[in-house]
Amino acid sequence: MAASVFDTREFNEGLFYPRADVSPTPRDAVDLSIPVDGATLHLRWHRPLPDAPTLLLFHGNGEVVADYDGAASRFAACGTNLAVVDYRGYGKSTGTPTLRDALRDAPLVVDALVGAGASQLVVMGRSLGSASAAELYAHPHPSIASFVWESGLVDLAALVARRGLRLQSPIPPDDLQTFDALTKLRRGDRPLLVLHGALDTLIVPAEAKLAFEAAATTKKELVFIAGRGHNDLSAERAYWDALRRHLQ
Repeated sequence: MAASVFDTREFNEGLFYPRADVSPTPRDAVDLSIPVDGATLHLRWHRPLPDAPTLLLFHGNGEVVADYDGAASRFAACGTNLAVVDYRGYGKSTGTPTLRDALRDAPLVVDALVGAGASQLVVMGRSLGSASAAELYAHPHPSIASFVWESGLVDLAALVARRGLRLQSPIPPDDLQTFDALTKLRRGDRPLLVLHGALDTLIVPAEAKLAFEAAATTKKELVFIAGRGHNDLSAERAYWDALRRHLQ
């Protein structure tokens, strides 16, 4: 059997853009170290609201947990604490990132956060992080109440093409089982908010519509943020209004 393109060095080196982070832990936050197979992940948990739910964010490419230190108060204003985790090789996390490992690590992150005291979670996947969110959507931990899908991706062929590679056609069943977000969204039933920039040219809005339609839940909302692209949704009030509605 031919090796999966998703396991090749060319694909993963073209997909991930890790950077280091030496930021101190902010006030009202704690840093957790999460052991995974062959590495340790860094998670920062902002807890200004002791009895509130926690939104667990799998961030976008090139980002690190410290990028969200300033946003924690805005999430708190929506009624949720914020936990952000770095992939392998990002920030203070060790190891080398691969897509397969990011999917394997996602349930371990949830287990660690619940073990640290989080009792009600909302999982959010932004851009690259939507792959981790989809993995959890198919088999959600009992503590996960709902999901937020921001600027997420579902088109595997487009994902590979952006790396300058070609995907086998048709996609092998094993790869669909492991990597296809639409397959996973069809299995889950948790409430889902899909947020996407109406002007996104990196991951086109049509992918958001596919994600929304695939999700098996009837409790779902699709919100396109007018005038925004891939990385600037949170600059609009409509973004926070939609998030607040979902959390309530």
